[in-house]
Amino acid sequence: MIPTSIDGTDITGATIDGTEVQEITVDGDVVFSASEPFNIEDATFQTSINTQDQIPTGIAWNDDGTRLYEVGRFADGNFDGVDTLSQYSVSSPYDIATATFQNVIDTQGDATEAIAWNDDGTRLYEADRVAKRIYQSTVSTPFDISTASFQKSINTESETVRGIAWNDSGTRLYEVDSFFDDIFQIDVSSAYDIGTATYNNVSTPTQDGNPQDIAWNDDGTRLYEIGSTSDKIYQSSVSTPYDLSTVTFQTSINTQDTFPTGIAWNDDGTRLYEVGSDSDKIYQYTL
Repeated sequence: MIPTSIDGTDITGATIDGTEVQEITVDGDVVFSASEPFNIEDATFQTSINTQDQIPTGIAWNDDGTRLYEVGRFADGNFDGVDTLSQYSVSSPYDIATATFQNVIDTQGDATEAIAWNDDGTRLYEADRVAKRIYQSTVSTPFDISTASFQKSINTESETVRGIAWNDSGTRLYEVDSFFDDIFQIDVSSAYDIGTATYNNVSTPTQDGNPQDIAWNDDGTRLYEIGSTSDKIYQSSVSTPYDLSTVTFQTSINTQDTFPTGIAWNDDGTRLYEVGSDSDKIYQYTL
């Protein structure tokens, strides 16, 4: 947490010569920032890169921002009808401008809409819209997709699944559905094992009429949704962390792409990412 005082003096709203202080650093470390992490209202578009896929549908990061993942259709001109998962190496963590394509594998399904990881990169998850399945693979070298081996799959609660996400402990899995325009909450009794998933009849309506993906902040007190009807990113507060029954809509911002399909955060909420299938780009925002 960024402190808001120095030696007991509150520096929130501090000014110098009438100008509000935006950031204070000590020995290169930020000790105060006027921006609030994970608050999309503070997001400013920074840069973008082209995707590997001609129809990208989702993105994800590894645990330290040195690898970026993209899922979609027709990577590198591959028109075999099978979706692909691409892996980038990122030399400056969480900065997509330093991303270099590394590897690509076929997905389990033919209409893969989203991907996710467990906490240590030893399990990879894919959500398929047509098959209505979530696939789980084991990964022998953490976060390296070339070592992924399919393990099991389950039916989705969604009629048309578009995005998936986990809570911080792997005991809850979430799906966003563009048919019912709902987000579903699923209990998982053995952490990160979809074979132990049970729908608990908790859901919340989406803000967008065609939701495409969801994400959480670092402690489950904010939920994010990206949608292609209004081309917006939505932010909701969650009074009981990771509990969809306590969701309250808060604010929204416009997307960069006219058909956004995926959303992700860096580890501390100072960078936000969006992928879109209209321009086939991944976009980076700073907060």
